Amino acid sequence: MGALLSGLLLTVTRLTGNVNSEAVSTWITPELLPQLPKEGVIVMDNASFHKRLDIQKAIHAGQVLLCLPPYSPQLNPIEPKWAQAKAIRQQKPGSISDIFALDEI
Repeated sequence: MGALLSGLLLTVTRLTGNVNSEAVSTWITPELLPQLPKEGVIVMDNASFHKRLDIQKAIHAGQVLLCLPPYSPQLNPIEPKWAQAKAIRQQKPGSISDIFALDEI
């Protein structure tokens, strides 16, 4: 999971296992929200694990939430960063941590 701020990666977390509501909640509250300016806009896709009530409440406590329509990854500003990370990984095999440490994305 990750977040962009002004086009730059703000935070990236590598998960082991599946993304679910618990993983999103565990990441958003301690990792993402403290790094965001007040009244920022959080853009999320329409995945069901983004819709849990505690996640929504945590976001709405100081941010604006913009939910993208279903099946519209082209509208999600972070998608090009994930594509770039995958391309770098193909060119330079290594760990995901190494890729994000390169500051190439």
